[in-house]
Amino acid sequence: MSKEHICEFCNQVVISFRRIDIERYSVECKICGRYESTDFDDLAFKLFSKEKKAMISAYTRELFEYKSPKPVLHTLSENQIENIIERYQKKTIHEKLDRLIQYAEKKSSYFGENIKSSIDSSKDYPVTYSKNIWEFKNIFNQARKVGLLQSESRDHLALTWAGWQRAEEIKEAGMLSKKCFVAMSCSENMSEIYKQGIKKAVIEAGYEPIFIEKEEHNEKICDLIIVEIRACKFLIVDVTEQRQNVYYEAGFAHGLNRDVIWTCKQDEIEDVHFDTRQYNHITWENAEDLKKKLVNRIKATIL
Repeated sequence: MSKEHICEFCNQVVISFRRIDIERYSVECKICGRYESTDFDDLAFKLFSKEKKAMISAYTRELFEYKSPKPVLHTLSENQIENIIERYQKKTIHEKLDRLIQYAEKKSSYFGENIKSSIDSSKDYPVTYSKNIWEFKNIFNQARKVGLLQSESRDHLALTWAGWQRAEEIKEAGMLSKKCFVAMSCSENMSEIYKQGIKKAVIEAGYEPIFIEKEEHNEKICDLIIVEIRACKFLIVDVTEQRQNVYYEAGFAHGLNRDVIWTCKQDEIEDVHFDTRQYNHITWENAEDLKKKLVNRIKATIL
């Protein structure tokens, strides 16, 4: 009889567990989605609180739902893990409710379709960034109370007309958002520039920075990034180190008519791609220089 493996984050038996090598393994979990980790990481994760583990579940499940590449947790630094946890802990109750409506729409192929069997609080609570099943149930009940979901009987659940309208509004809500998506190189060289420069500037200007540390891509922007860009009012695009994915994300944002603030390290400005040189780039020497210039630009141009 094969040994049952327990997910480190939700503490449930996983669907599949596959050894990649003596230390690394790959998991598919009905609650957390798919991810890759190591035995060494497990020792660190065991010290995490239930809430922190739930936020990692929300992260891995969201990537799974948007068909993004599975997260490779052992390639993330301790700082990156903490940034992920912090980002999901900051999700507001409105974001959680909206995420439930988005998930219900995803499960509905037509208006009025019964999706009762498609949503299960015991396994779907990370979808709404919930800390546990009980928070998910409360959000679910609130969605019914305000008329976004309807239950005509015990065995029937569907999005209401108002629910479908809300799903459409969510897609178009970026222009009223207080979020700023940051597209930049994820290299260690740029870590301090983000934390001490861009992040501090965005917060000081009254917005919330959204920065997804990820593997570089060559062609397709992952669905999760598309969702986050749609939900943001504007972007900060730093082209230092000339990453292709940064240009892709900026192009997608332009297609949505989002404002883009371009930045680049002073000694690399001549390397900026020809097609984007027409835009006024903030050039910077260090994190403090970038922070000061960004605050002024955001306050001057983002209304």
